[in-house]
Amino acid sequence: MMTDALPTWLSAPDPETPVTPEQSALTRELLLTQYENIFMRVITEVAHGQPLHLVLKNDSRSIDYNDFYRWIKKDPQRYALFQEAQELRTEFHAGEIIQIADAEDSAEDVNRSKLRIETRKWLMGVHNKKRYGETKQIELNTSISITDALAQANARLIEGEILSIDSVNSSQLSWQDSEDQPD
Repeated sequence: MMTDALPTWLSAPDPETPVTPEQSALTRELLLTQYENIFMRVITEVAHGQPLHLVLKNDSRSIDYNDFYRWIKKDPQRYALFQEAQELRTEFHAGEIIQIADAEDSAEDVNRSKLRIETRKWLMGVHNKKRYGETKQIELNTSISITDALAQANARLIEGEILSIDSVNSSQLSWQDSEDQPD
């Protein structure tokens, strides 16, 4: 018996039913509710050293990282809490650095430990610039001669006077037709 039906991989997919605006609004409302429900747990776990993408990955709700991060950044209070959690995470990393440095490593583990420490130090500098950020100082040793500065200022003043006289048109300097001729 031979069938004229196409294999499933060659057939067109079933058309999707269109989403109504009401369904779209309900979906968005549900998503925002999920964001609000997970937010404080995210803050707690980030403060305890977990990166945001791992917190969301380990959650059963399948929350999109980019959408959730945009949601955090839209509200200044939420974003301030998130930044504070990242700052608190730097203290967690400081404790980890001590543990990594004090661990007994084999010769091949030393480079890996060094990389782990450097990564944590970099993150600490990014998220808590006041305390762990690199500071750069510029030392400037110059001397200014007051007499040279005064001579340069006088030269500019003389040039300015010459330019202002040259820029006056000749009709302003002519007194021939005026009654106010000098004596």
